[in-house]
Amino acid sequence: MNFYPFHLVTKQWRSSLFRRISIINPRQLSTITNKQKKDIKQQDIDSLVQSQTNQTDIITFTQKAQQTAKDSIYSLVIIAGVVTLGGLCYLILHELYSRETPNGIYKEVSKLCLANTDVQEALGIPILVHTTPQIRSMRISNVRAKIFDEKGHRSMTVSFYLTGKERSGVVAVKVQKNISNRFVYDYILVQLDRPWHNRSIIQVHQNLTQVPLDI
Repeated sequence: MNFYPFHLVTKQWRSSLFRRISIINPRQLSTITNKQKKDIKQQDIDSLVQSQTNQTDIITFTQKAQQTAKDSIYSLVIIAGVVTLGGLCYLILHELYSRETPNGIYKEVSKLCLANTDVQEALGIPILVHTTPQIRSMRISNVRAKIFDEKGHRSMTVSFYLTGKERSGVVAVKVQKNISNRFVYDYILVQLDRPWHNRSIIQVHQNLTQVPLDI
């Protein structure tokens, strides 16, 4: 048997196949390379977009955090302002309406002195009550008072002025806290600028019964 023709055909077929593969493989390689380039480019674009998105998220979070901090600070300032304003209002109202203050004692003693018959006769009515020596003084002043501790008790002295038709006088008051934490009177004196019935000082005693003196 002669096998040469088959061998030749086979060789030719292999040679043809090799040539075909040699021609096709570069195209496939080019296609694969382009696809890989596209994939890499797309990955780069996706990475860039993701990076920008992350940066945007970080900026947004930072802005929100800063805004939250500002809002918190503003809220604290507002709360502090409200508390301070409330404290000031309390102090003002307490000073104006509480008896246990220099202004409260001043108002109470003024009524006691104006109701005292000896003071009325000595000074002559009408009687003006003022906190400064000059009646027409435009200077704004508070009640003159001194607070101190005496024998373990809180004490206070208050002074103001009375001016009547005949005379004028200086009122001197001393009060002391009792166990009920209320001021009780030690004395109320009116010192006259000129003697009246051989008296230069009027002691306001009879009116003290109208003031709570519980000890």
